[in-house]
Amino acid sequence: MKTDSIVLPASQSDATPLKRVAVVQAACVAITALIAVLILLAWLIKDVRAWYPAGWYLMKFDTALSALLSAAGLALLSTGSSPLRTWAARAAALLLALLALLALYEHASGRLTGFDTLFAADTTSNAPGLMSVQTAIYFVLMALGLSLATVQHPRAGMAVVVLAVLLSLHALIIFSGYCFDAVQLFGQNMSTRTSPHTLACMLLLAFALIGWRMQLGYFPVLTGKGLGSRMSRQVLPLALLLPFVLMLGGTALARVGWLSPAVAVGLTIAVLAIALGALVSLMGRRINALERSLHDLALLDEMTGVLNYRGFEVLGEQAFLEARRSRTTITLLVFIMESVSELDQSASHDAVALCLREMARILKASFEPADIVARTESDEFVVITNDESTGGVIALMRIGEAVEAFNAVDHPCKIRFSVGEATSDPDASESFHHLIERAGMMQRERRRVERVSGGTGEAAGSSR
Repeated sequence: MKTDSIVLPASQSDATPLKRVAVVQAACVAITALIAVLILLAWLIKDVRAWYPAGWYLMKFDTALSALLSAAGLALLSTGSSPLRTWAARAAALLLALLALLALYEHASGRLTGFDTLFAADTTSNAPGLMSVQTAIYFVLMALGLSLATVQHPRAGMAVVVLAVLLSLHALIIFSGYCFDAVQLFGQNMSTRTSPHTLACMLLLAFALIGWRMQLGYFPVLTGKGLGSRMSRQVLPLALLLPFVLMLGGTALARVGWLSPAVAVGLTIAVLAIALGALVSLMGRRINALERSLHDLALLDEMTGVLNYRGFEVLGEQAFLEARRSRTTITLLVFIMESVSELDQSASHDAVALCLREMARILKASFEPADIVARTESDEFVVITNDESTGGVIALMRIGEAVEAFNAVDHPCKIRFSVGEATSDPDASESFHHLIERAGMMQRERRRVERVSGGTGEAAGSSR
């Protein structure tokens, strides 16, 4: 049996944050192991205790041993999968569960078993060697997480993720108790409590477990390449720390007597609300900017700057349906660039691009800003106008004048086009795509008439 080596699809993950997470995760495991080993040495060797700061003994022997077992289990699972590592991690999880469950039994029954002082005597507490209920619960969850991490099943992997989140929440609750002197949140009394160095190990272990799952493809929103992932990585630390920082500041001001407790709480909540509102506003602006960028990329033709075929379909059908609902008409004009097909054979790409960009500019300048201008094919432009009275005739006259002015100047290309036209009928049952087909058929018929007559069609106003 191998460890949980199932890796979720991570093709959209950003390698840079993953590398950083791996480094930080390894550092968290190493620091936890170092703290645990130092405390174990202090309990086992009396001569080294003089070198330790006051209060080191608040982290009991069994607590330090539990932290070391947790770090060892995470290190074994993170360094690769092999049967030996799997069984070693399971053994560490089993011993961890035994220590934590025994402590919970002692708290529940009120009877000490003596196992807590089996390896080191403790004269600093009325419950010698006994870890707090909060610490025991944390290590029970950690033992369960390490055990499930050795099971190669997707549901087990997701359960480990849930446990990692619960461990983080549990550690933050204990941290809140220290911030606001709520002893009930971090211990039973001042001698049987989750010590600050135990709390540090809890936070480090929770982050190490989350970091390890990130490397396996979990928590994709924090490791992805997209703007949302980058924003999450930037905002999450602020969102987690800001409430604690503000509450600590308010509590400190109340303690020194500058503010009453009620005023400190009120100001803290007000500042927090403003800060979170500003954060939400900033995220909204970034998301709106991204949406605009995506909209432009998806709906605009890169060469000419007008809508592409997708943009024409989306906005055109919307205009068609709105006209039907309001019982008005729209006129659809199809412009085929006759000169582009010739240029494609004899001129450079720059000449073709100049011709297309100039045609797009002329169309945008000739119609109203609310009209829809799109390049739907390499040599085709489409316009949707709401000009009910003239059907776009005035705009066509302006286009003709602009084209003649452009062609009068020495350019590597000359603009010639044919145009088809179709006007919607609010009483008809035709679809938007049928309207497009009618305009295209009209354009093709006019081109056929021109070829038969041998004229340019300028007198009929069908081509320029």
